[in-house]
Amino acid sequence: MFEINQTVIVITEKGVAYDGFVMARASGENGSAAYRIGLEGAGYEQQGQWHKAGDVFVREPVKEEVL
Repeated sequence: MFEINQTVIVITEKGVAYDGFVMARASGENGSAAYRIGLEGAGYEQQGQWHKAGDVFVREPVKEEVL
């Protein structure tokens, strides 16, 4: 489960990816989850879009290689 204000990446069914943050979350009676994702940097005044939980991911931190 993702937390409110958590930074995430969304990959839509159309293959479009974007960075955003969790504005809200919801769950259905059958346990399915959905998240309202706002665009990163757009602020809280923008509406955001609802996405299925399967479309929302946490970006892995970049690991620096030591040479």
